[in-house]
Amino acid sequence: MNKNSSTWLPLDGRVSLVTGGAHGIGAGICEELASAGAAVAIVDKQLDKASDLAGRLAAAGQRVISVHADIATEEGCRSAVAQTVGALGGLDILVNNAAPARKREMLGKIAGADWAIHEQVVLQATVNLTDAALPYLAASGKGVVVNVSSAVGASVAIEQCSWPYHVSKAGLNHLTRWLAAHLGQQGIRVNAVAPGLVNREDGPQLTDNPMHLAVIKNVVPLGRAGRAADIAKTVVFLCSDQSAYMTGQVLVVDGGLGLAEVFGASLRAYQASQL
Repeated sequence: MNKNSSTWLPLDGRVSLVTGGAHGIGAGICEELASAGAAVAIVDKQLDKASDLAGRLAAAGQRVISVHADIATEEGCRSAVAQTVGALGGLDILVNNAAPARKREMLGKIAGADWAIHEQVVLQATVNLTDAALPYLAASGKGVVVNVSSAVGASVAIEQCSWPYHVSKAGLNHLTRWLAAHLGQQGIRVNAVAPGLVNREDGPQLTDNPMHLAVIKNVVPLGRAGRAADIAKTVVFLCSDQSAYMTGQVLVVDGGLGLAEVFGASLRAYQASQL
C-alpha cells in the first residue's frame, strides 16, 4: 500500500520510466502510473513541461521526477536510465512512448521524408533504453516493457501520417514481439498498446472539428474519440500482475474503429454528412 493511502495499489513500490511523458498520451500514462502507486520518471526534451507535471504530481504525494534527456542518442538513453535509477533506486517498468511530431508537409511524400528521426526515436531508442534498463528489469523480478505503438502500425492513414510514422510503428510492433521472445527467460514481459483516434488534453482536440466529430460518432462503435486515460489505463494493466502471463502482445485500443469494413464505414460516414 502507498504510505499516503489505505487503498490497494497495483503498482505500489515499483519504479517506472516514461519517455515523451511531458504531454499528451505520455502525460496521461505518467498520471495513471503514479495513481497506481508507481514512482515515475518523466523523460522528455521539454524540460519545463516535464518539471511542471512532476511538480503537480509530487504535490499530490506521489514520487515523481522529471528527467531531461534526448533519447534520439544512445548516450541520452543511458543517461535517462541512470538518472532514474539514481533518483528512484531501481527500475521495474519502461514505457517507450516518445515519437516525433507528425509534420503535415510530409504527408503523401515518398522522397525526402523524415525517416531518420522516426527510426532514432521510435525504434533505436526503444532498443537502447531496453538495453540500458535490462539489468534493473531483470533484477526486479517483475520487469515490464510497454511500447506505445499506433493503429497505423497495421493499417494506412491516408492524410494523417507520413510513411516513416507508419513504418516505424509497424516495426515497433514486431520489435515488441522480438524483445518478448528474447527477454522472457529473464522474467521480463514486453507488450505494446496501439491507440486509435485520441483527443489530446493539451492543444486543439481532434473532435473540435465538426466533420471529425460527425465521422467518429458514426464510424467508431463506441461513438467517441479515445482519451489519454483510456490508453494509460491499458498501460497500467500491462504493467500490473493482472497481465502476468501476457507477453509479445499488441493491444489495440480504438473504441472498435478497426472492426469496420472500410467501404461500409465510409458509406455510413458519407450518409451522415448529408443529413
